[in-house]
Amino acid sequence: MKKILVLLTALMFTFTLVGCSSTETKKDEPKEQTTAQETKENKESVELNISAAASLKDALEEINTNYEKETGNKVILNLAGSGKLVQQILEGAPADLFISASNAKMKDLVEKGNVEESAVSTLLENDLVMIVPKDSQEKVEKIEDLENVNGKIAIGEVETVPAGQYAKDSLTSLGLWDKIQDKIVYAKDVRAVLSYVEQGEVVAGFVYNSDATVAENSQIAQVVPADSHKPIVYPIAVLKESPNAETAKSYEDFLKTEESTKIFEKFGFKVPTK
Repeated sequence: MKKILVLLTALMFTFTLVGCSSTETKKDEPKEQTTAQETKENKESVELNISAAASLKDALEEINTNYEKETGNKVILNLAGSGKLVQQILEGAPADLFISASNAKMKDLVEKGNVEESAVSTLLENDLVMIVPKDSQEKVEKIEDLENVNGKIAIGEVETVPAGQYAKDSLTSLGLWDKIQDKIVYAKDVRAVLSYVEQGEVVAGFVYNSDATVAENSQIAQVVPADSHKPIVYPIAVLKESPNAETAKSYEDFLKTEESTKIFEKFGFKVPTK
């Protein structure tokens, strides 16, 4: 009888231990789940400073909305002429990634040591077009007509705006630059050229095809012959001194996704064939 009592006591003690262990495990499970959830919620977002050519404005704004929603990171977009952006970066302006509208401006940063040459790739391509106001009284249907107009013609600043350099090269190649140079007015970036034409302040202007897609009061008169200027490309690269280099590279990769590519194409850009 005594032995049976001891045996029963031992069994009851064992069941008690198992029950406690099971209860503790169940109590711990929500704690582990909460910890994982807290880790996700408390993950710090990164602020990326992106310096990009002004012609990318509409496409990047739409893509950045998608990127911020998907990653929780914040994109601070600095838009200007590519040459102006290079000046800002060289003067110490914060920039994690640079998208230029010409190889020449990206090359400036490579030569200055701000960008590794191996980090540069081509993101997009574009076309140069001549646009005119929809209600213009001047008959400007082709580039050659510019020689006979009375009004002004807008292009970007040649030194700092790639579209301005492309326009000058084309007009020179077509034998028109010297004939119309006194009619030229210069704008701080390609969007300013678009604005001049939209407001009827000039009879024609040279912008990218991507700019013409958002025009309301102007239209394309002619696509500028591609062989009259250098190829229009948009090189992209993460800055060497970026404090957020890894995140900036992931942003670059996001710009090359199928979803982003469709947005670029919607705004008139061309994506290089691989």
